[in-house]
Amino acid sequence: MAGTGKFIALCKELESSVKARYGGTSHGESAYVFLSKKAEFKPYAKELDLIREVRNLIQHKDVEVKGKEAIYVDEVLMDALREIIQLVKHPETVGNICTRDLETASLDTPVKDVMRRMLDTSYSHIPVLDDQGRLIGIFSENTIFTRVAKEGMEALSEQDCVRDYGAYLDIRDHVRDSFEFIAETVETEEAIERFKKRDKQGRRLAMLVVTKHGDPAEPVLGVLTPYDVLE
Repeated sequence: MAGTGKFIALCKELESSVKARYGGTSHGESAYVFLSKKAEFKPYAKELDLIREVRNLIQHKDVEVKGKEAIYVDEVLMDALREIIQLVKHPETVGNICTRDLETASLDTPVKDVMRRMLDTSYSHIPVLDDQGRLIGIFSENTIFTRVAKEGMEALSEQDCVRDYGAYLDIRDHVRDSFEFIAETVETEEAIERFKKRDKQGRRLAMLVVTKHGDPAEPVLGVLTPYDVLE
């Protein structure tokens, strides 16, 4: 069976890699079903199902005709298998997938410019950075509503800069959304799990702010939102 020996060897490599990374599968699932349920491997669900079926056919059926191997495993399928193996062995990290080309503001940025960019890009949260690229806070619709609620409409001016909203930028003070820092080396799978949870105040995690070590005192390298990793 042309290519099947190489294919089965790759299947065994995948199965051992899954065991090494996860310590085995739950409830006796095959490595292929186990991976297909993980968000990180959702894009490979079809390939994993096909690999599993071909592997089972070769392993458990007599696929010879007149003493000759009757199945050919194409390199296309084996390339997909190799790609999945690499992802298991070398997990995707936050730093690999975060958005690095950011829409940001400084304290001196006119608020009308920030709002225009929010409309143009459909971004709901704009990081406000200092001159060293560190996070000061997040400007959002909530920032505006909170200021109006506490100071009244008369406090707003067309000439306002982000600095005028300084009391409402702190990421700890947003009413509906929460924000966390994360290191660029953290596996994407952990970030996905964070986005699925709400904090003690019932707020959803709206953004992960990526720095080298996950330290708020470090320059911002990028951001990750639920839309980047969740279906």
